[in-house]
Amino acid sequence: MMNEQIFTSDFLNKLERLSVHVTALMSHGGAGNRKSKAKGMSVEFSDYRKYVPSDDFRRIDWHAYGRFKKLYVKLFMEEKEAIIRLFIDNSKSMSYGGKDMMALRLAGAFSYLALNHLDKVLLNPLHAGEENVFLGQGKHAFGHYMHYLERISFQGASSRLDNIKRMHVQGSGLSIIISDFFIEDEMEDIVKFLRYKRQQVLLLHVLSEEELNPQLDGRLKLTDSETGEEKNLMMTPQLLSKYQLALDKFQHHMKDISYKYDAHYVSVNARDSIEKIILEELLGSFVTL
Repeated sequence: MMNEQIFTSDFLNKLERLSVHVTALMSHGGAGNRKSKAKGMSVEFSDYRKYVPSDDFRRIDWHAYGRFKKLYVKLFMEEKEAIIRLFIDNSKSMSYGGKDMMALRLAGAFSYLALNHLDKVLLNPLHAGEENVFLGQGKHAFGHYMHYLERISFQGASSRLDNIKRMHVQGSGLSIIISDFFIEDEMEDIVKFLRYKRQQVLLLHVLSEEELNPQLDGRLKLTDSETGEEKNLMMTPQLLSKYQLALDKFQHHMKDISYKYDAHYVSVNARDSIEKIILEELLGSFVTL
């Protein structure tokens, strides 16, 4: 659990504005390919789901209630819910430079936007020993998701992103991985697995300002946050230049994997605001909630 408050009133106000902004853009056809609900109820029946208080009671299937003694509403093709899976890397390396806070706020933002459109959100913190955590549907359930996210700690000894390949992923949907991706060699297999499972894939590569633009000089002792290994070195302009080249190569490799499997890659500076990331980096190119 983190000491700093993640979901402040200011952050929640920003989410509400983002939701309004996204909805407004969608109603004008400016934010992707999901069909608008404003066109009315399609005549093509698709599926059922459990009734939530925000549903139109006129869509309750009373025949189903008579059989199962539970309330269900009919879903039609244009309004069938999406399944949003959030994979959160909560390893120790993510606790550096505000990456943990950014990861949780990104997870919170996507949860809010999805729940606000009655989509299903499944949380997967990779070091919590839990999988596909479902805490309710509809906007009223967001408080449960906030509470769960606020309890996530970032203490894992490794990223465990490879655990994704052993998880139960059923049904098409959107899988979002939030990580610093310090497991580069295995990422291609992970993306390939998710695409095979009929997932749209979004890779949110969260790095700190210090990792993106290090301002170091002189003799230093660096400590690996996950293994505790220490390394003494003399930081020089030449070494910083080599680091920048290695970082560029790392990011280009991630982009190449994404392009190869028709996934989406976004580099995130942990110092940036949620509004900048959602509205400038994602909206119009990926966010279609």
